[in-house]
Amino acid sequence: MKLAIVAILSIIGSSAATAQQRRPSFCARLAPQIGLSPTSKPDLWQGRLISGLKAAFLGGSASIGFSVESVGNPSADDAAALRRACTVTKAEYRCVVDRPMILVVSSSKGDGRVEAQPGETALVTTKGMRIRCTDGVVS
Repeated sequence: MKLAIVAILSIIGSSAATAQQRRPSFCARLAPQIGLSPTSKPDLWQGRLISGLKAAFLGGSASIGFSVESVGNPSADDAAALRRACTVTKAEYRCVVDRPMILVVSSSKGDGRVEAQPGETALVTTKGMRIRCTDGVVS
């Protein structure tokens, strides 16, 4: 009887691990919402804020906005880190995903809303008309 219970628990444990391994990455979940495409690098997704005829007619104007929301009740330190998650430096907008949070990206291509899970990291950047999302990095 004990052997059967151990075997069942082993199967349940391995099924949960397999399900976690199959879960799409942060960037893979964000990509279809805001029009990013995978690149030849496995953890990099990128796109343009506008493209095609829209770019030709509008002359390349676009806008993008980021906001960060907490998951649950953050500590004072977590709340401060969330306020510093997105920054602008040298004409580049950067959002560091390094803790459970919800990142909201609004652009002319659509709005994206993705919750980062514990242990998940990503860097979302925009420079000019290009937006990039890289899984597994924060700098």
